[in-house]
Amino acid sequence: MKVRFLKGVCVVALVCGLVVPAFTTKAGPADLTGVQWTLSTTSEKLAFLYGVSSTVAIEKLVSEKQNTEASPFVSAWIKAFGNDSWKQIQKKLDDWYSAHPGDAERPVFDVLWYEFMAPADK
Repeated sequence: MKVRFLKGVCVVALVCGLVVPAFTTKAGPADLTGVQWTLSTTSEKLAFLYGVSSTVAIEKLVSEKQNTEASPFVSAWIKAFGNDSWKQIQKKLDDWYSAHPGDAERPVFDVLWYEFMAPADK
């Protein structure tokens, strides 16, 4: 009985967590843009890239263990940045935003995908 109750509470919490963001109209903190990127310290930028790289590495490991294909994001990340250090990826993003000041509001993941990863995946 307790397990069923806890499952119900978890489902309600999950649904509420998914519904609340639907009512917001502003970009959330997950939507890191070039504005925030350029204002961030080197440590903050590297921490962001560390987080993304860690997620990619974990997903790659899981797909290998399960003998499945990695997601398109992981495959493209590896093709685009597989031989780069976090500092090199940071420099690529810094250089891109510096060369495109009119795109400062563009999200970092959008730039990573469309400017680096998708072209490398072709």
